[in-house]
Amino acid sequence: DNIINKTFFSNMSTIRILSNVGNAFFLASGCWGDLLLIRVFLTFAYVCLIAINFVKRSTDYEDYVWGFGTLYLHGSSAVRLFHDEGEVKMDEKKEQEALWRYFYRRSGISRLLFKSHVAKCFELIDAKAGEALDTSTYFYIILDGSVDIKTTVTGSTRDYMLVSGESFDIKHLQPLFRVRSAYMKKSQRMSPFVHQDIIATVAVDAKLFRCSHESMHGLCNTPATKDASQGLLIATLSDMAEREYMKYPPIPNDSVTKDMLDEENQLPKGIYATFKSTRSAVFAPLEDFEQPARFLAGSGSFKGIHNHILHTLKVAFLLPWPFMAWLPGLRQIGSLPVPPAASDVDEKTIPEERSRES
Repeated sequence: DNIINKTFFSNMSTIRILSNVGNAFFLASGCWGDLLLIRVFLTFAYVCLIAINFVKRSTDYEDYVWGFGTLYLHGSSAVRLFHDEGEVKMDEKKEQEALWRYFYRRSGISRLLFKSHVAKCFELIDAKAGEALDTSTYFYIILDGSVDIKTTVTGSTRDYMLVSGESFDIKHLQPLFRVRSAYMKKSQRMSPFVHQDIIATVAVDAKLFRCSHESMHGLCNTPATKDASQGLLIATLSDMAEREYMKYPPIPNDSVTKDMLDEENQLPKGIYATFKSTRSAVFAPLEDFEQPARFLAGSGSFKGIHNHILHTLKVAFLLPWPFMAWLPGLRQIGSLPVPPAASDVDEKTIPEERSRES
């Protein structure tokens, strides 16, 4: 009897400990707003619940089915979220590393999001001097070489050269039209960009990243790549504005230094060919100060995983009122789609058309 009593009280003590620990993990899952921490806390909570059933020697199989089922759900998610914070390898043959640096410097997109959403939209092509490029179907980013551009807008023609680090044709970038599309008719939206005729001819043997119009549409309308598409639009608009409004726009190729320019801030003919074929520094490896902090989500390194967890515990801690002030909009980031485009139908004719339909 004494042995039975000791075993009983020992099991009750163990159950009480496991119950309190499990409840603590359940409580913790509600005190942090980070998905990784929530999954980890819930995983440990269900481990405690399953352990309680074993200590109690429960014969109800439903307890084990629900316990192991939910444990797998939260545990596998936690493992996958940890895996997302690991190193992401790029395809060097496709110059994906260089393209990621281009987007990272413009939008801060992580390597994982880039590899999963952006890289598959772009293909690397080789183009020989004199080759014409299809600007009606593809958007281009110049990696190496240069391209001669001839644009015609409302009868006005301009000729200029694009080099490594620059991009064209802007009409494929969907965010360009969102400013006006919700309240202006289609015929009024950025018509100079849409209706311009562009002839793009390779000047120096080039390597270019190209993205089809359909792929660019998907890229610009995916919440995970919203910042990347907007960064690409800003970079393209910036280059256009500098060419249009500045007498001596900044040299787009960062490898050209001021001591290489003449008195008129132009490149001498002797080094002109070198300038046109030099790769822009926007594709160069990141400097130490550019590297993302390892404790941030998406930094792509397990080396600082302990700092990452500690940082997340600090910044994602959130208690309900009145203990802490609530953070508005936690579930609304990137949740709303872009407003539908305004129709070209005249608003005055809409009631008439509806009456006809009825």
